Amino acid sequence: MKNLKLNFVAVALLTSTLSNAQTLDLETPVQNIKTQIENIFPWVIAILFLIVVMVNMGHFIKDGGDWKKGVGNILLFVIIVGAVVGLYSGISSISL
Repeated sequence: MKNLKLNFVAVALLTSTLSNAQTLDLETPVQNIKTQIENIFPWVIAILFLIVVMVNMGHFIKDGGDWKKGVGNILLFVIIVGAVVGLYSGISSISL
């Protein structure tokens, strides 16, 4: 009986919380943050790409350098960025 009361209180709290959350109008601030992230993201990725290339430059320039390792590191960075962009696109296409 005590467990049933606890479950009822939990459902009532959850229902009231969800109904209150719908009246907060969080869509506008979320859209503003999304727009800012979309504007900043290409610049951040470009800077990170330049840093990755500079760090791996030693694999290309020095004598006996392993250029395959340098290309592999850069490709790994590109694959990770592609996965992040793909996840972001997938998540942002879902409408609640």
